[in-house]
Amino acid sequence: MAIAGRIANGENPTQARAAALRELGNVPLIKDVTREQLGWVWLENMLYDLRHALQQLRRSPAFTATALLTLALGIGANLGVFQLLYAIVLADLPVPQPTEVVRVHAARSPFDQSWTISSPAYERLRAATPDTPLMATAYANDATFQLPNHSPVQVACEPVSDNYFSGLGVVPAAGRLFVQADGRIGQDEWPAVLRYEFARNTFGSAAHAVGQHILRNKKEFLVVGVAHRRFLGDVTGRAPDIWFPLALQTTGAFAIPWDSLGPGHDVSLDKPWYNQPTIFWLFLTARIAPERRAAVLAHWDQVFRTDRELMTEATADQATKTQLLSVKTTFAPLSENGMRKRFMSPLTLLMALSASIFLVGCLNLASLQLARLDARSHELGIRMALGASRYRLIRQIFLEDGLVVAIGSICAYACGRVASGILIRWVSNRNAVFTLDLHPNLPLAALGVGLMLVSLISFSIIPALLFIRSSVAQTAGSSARIAGSDKTARQRLRSNVLLSTQVGLSLLLSTMSACFSATLVHWETVDVGMDREHVLTVRPDFHQPKYTDYPELLPALYSQIQERLQALPGVRSAAVEMCGGIHCGWITALYVQGSSNLTDGQVHGQEDHVGLGFFSTLGIPFLRGRDFSSSDTKGGQPVAIVNRAYARQLFGDADPIGHLVGYGPAPADHKFMIIGEVADARVNGAQREEPPVVYMNINQNPAPVNSIRVRAVGDPRALSESVRRALSDIDPTLTVDEILPLSAELNGDLGTETLLARLAGIYAGLTLLLVSIGFYGVMSSRTRRRKREFGIRLALGATRGHVQALILSQTGLILLAGVLPGAVISILALRTASHLLYGSVNANALAIIVASVVLALAGTVATLIPARRAAYADPLETLRDE
Repeated sequence: MAIAGRIANGENPTQARAAALRELGNVPLIKDVTREQLGWVWLENMLYDLRHALQQLRRSPAFTATALLTLALGIGANLGVFQLLYAIVLADLPVPQPTEVVRVHAARSPFDQSWTISSPAYERLRAATPDTPLMATAYANDATFQLPNHSPVQVACEPVSDNYFSGLGVVPAAGRLFVQADGRIGQDEWPAVLRYEFARNTFGSAAHAVGQHILRNKKEFLVVGVAHRRFLGDVTGRAPDIWFPLALQTTGAFAIPWDSLGPGHDVSLDKPWYNQPTIFWLFLTARIAPERRAAVLAHWDQVFRTDRELMTEATADQATKTQLLSVKTTFAPLSENGMRKRFMSPLTLLMALSASIFLVGCLNLASLQLARLDARSHELGIRMALGASRYRLIRQIFLEDGLVVAIGSICAYACGRVASGILIRWVSNRNAVFTLDLHPNLPLAALGVGLMLVSLISFSIIPALLFIRSSVAQTAGSSARIAGSDKTARQRLRSNVLLSTQVGLSLLLSTMSACFSATLVHWETVDVGMDREHVLTVRPDFHQPKYTDYPELLPALYSQIQERLQALPGVRSAAVEMCGGIHCGWITALYVQGSSNLTDGQVHGQEDHVGLGFFSTLGIPFLRGRDFSSSDTKGGQPVAIVNRAYARQLFGDADPIGHLVGYGPAPADHKFMIIGEVADARVNGAQREEPPVVYMNINQNPAPVNSIRVRAVGDPRALSESVRRALSDIDPTLTVDEILPLSAELNGDLGTETLLARLAGIYAGLTLLLVSIGFYGVMSSRTRRRKREFGIRLALGATRGHVQALILSQTGLILLAGVLPGAVISILALRTASHLLYGSVNANALAIIVASVVLALAGTVATLIPARRAAYADPLETLRDE
């Protein structure tokens, strides 16, 4: 408008424009002021700084990749371990008011010492307090089901009372849950409730599962509902695929663990258990407010008095009887289960080790960040000299690192999800793969955000503030390179402390890894009293009506199986066994004829029923007496073989051969004759001591067996298919559930040791890598900054070896400063974790020496690269560049 007005007054257009601009002033400045007034400058600057941050990260691919990998693994490891710790130890049952749900401990069963009671006792307790939900559950062995459009599958089952879901407050995801009518006996079509994930994986969705029919031994089940997706049962780690009513026990469709008063106490296992007060198989759970518990307990104690008196018949010891009668019913929180007690200590230790790997990662990134900023000091100093503010520079650095932390945290979440699934497989036993709720939760999110903030502060904010405050101001002018050629003593000390701290933590993790690995190797190779390397375990399913209804035909079938398998090439021997594997032998009691002074501790042991050739097949040697023979038939004298531990309990150092024993005191103490004594074997697992065991001849009391043992000449795994075909030739309808070597069966019980050894080994490898990267990055920065000094030294006659030794000496001092405190911390950690390790602390401390040597080699090799680069640089070219 000013130009147009001047032209209208007759001025020359060129002169009019120049005059108008002079009057208006600096146009770009006016534009900047206008933008500032509009408030968009901060956004433009932020976008510019963001582009600048991306450019800087692209220019430093090694640093970016290292930072992302460190954050992803460091934070991801912590998230994975914490998710497992939370699911096993910290999480509550996903039901309304979970603190009101408690276990009811009325009495321990006579032999197994489990908190189980009989079905009649449960019904009386439930009827005595109708206003208090009292639920009953039982454990059933996994069973094979025929599902629609599926091949037979092995599923985990759990029988429960009809008020189980309503008492806990579980709502259905589809269909309905159990009602009182589902507990009726004699139903033609039994109801079943499925776990959410099992229903979705099997039928596509929970809604499609409702109304489906499934079969078990020709018994038909109708899926009436699917439980809530978060409900996995009331026992941590054990998630049944199918729940069915307790009344289904009357059909014998499932094998259910039990205990009793023993033979001679009116126990009929082949009849329904619901009206037998001497069979203990039910676990109790109740929902009851804290203020009502004392009154309910007192009432239940009165009701349960007769059952306690009945349980005293299992012992002849008067002191034990008195103790049993004095026991009171108690409540226990759901958190007090075996799994939480077992994994609380190792998972807490792993959480501490995970925090250590995260700390090592943060220290490593802080060292690399200081070295990286030191390399950019000249650039940043010039920018400050040209007018850039400290705030702007710090903001740009924060944006660079913020992007790294954000992307690394996303990767860490993905790594944590994958890691938690892997950890569950590692920690699970071979026979029981744990099922846990791994859905994201608030504590997990809080931990992730906290670790992200800590990593941002430790490797970005603090190093940037320290560097901007101490270094940039010195690097602005032409003399900057001289002033900044050597770091100050404080800067050098700070870098050395960061590296030595990494060395100390890495030594801790490497030592723990070595000790956990040695412990795992020990338990995988310890002598268990059996030939663990050449025995194959076969698990057929003989629990079918054609076998269970005609037990008299089983001895001939077992003999046929033994002959057929022993005829296979590479098979040394074969035998059948009632037990299906380790942790199988049931608790029993043997009373010696003529010895009435034996205590309960002496008469109690484990019992197993085995076929001919069992001991030679497993490699258990005879100490005296003879083995079972074909002449030991059902109509003859019942015979038994005891191991050394049981013989010592019953007879001391006397010869047990020829003695008569029985399941009860006189006159029931002379049913079996002991014909042999064998060596002890760790039949309950490599980590447990040899229990006292009595072996009975299964041909004298025929029953379906749960395993067949096959001893091979070489690798037993090579016989798997030939054994499967041989059994199929004998009976094409016989299902073989599993075939595996005895060594794999024993090693599969080492879930805790496997988890500790593998995860600690991974952590140790990561820390070695991070320490090596740290040494390389810091020493490369130092040698680059001292390039002029080394050039002068070489020009004045110093040898290349002298220059390398000068650099390596710094590494040696840092290693020494880290190894000494790291060794002390490692010894303290070994003492704290001694209950998880095999061997003495002194023996495990030898791992510290090995770990120190490995660390020294890693640091030296990482330093040699920049040291050789500095030593072999041309001094004339170096001085010319300066």
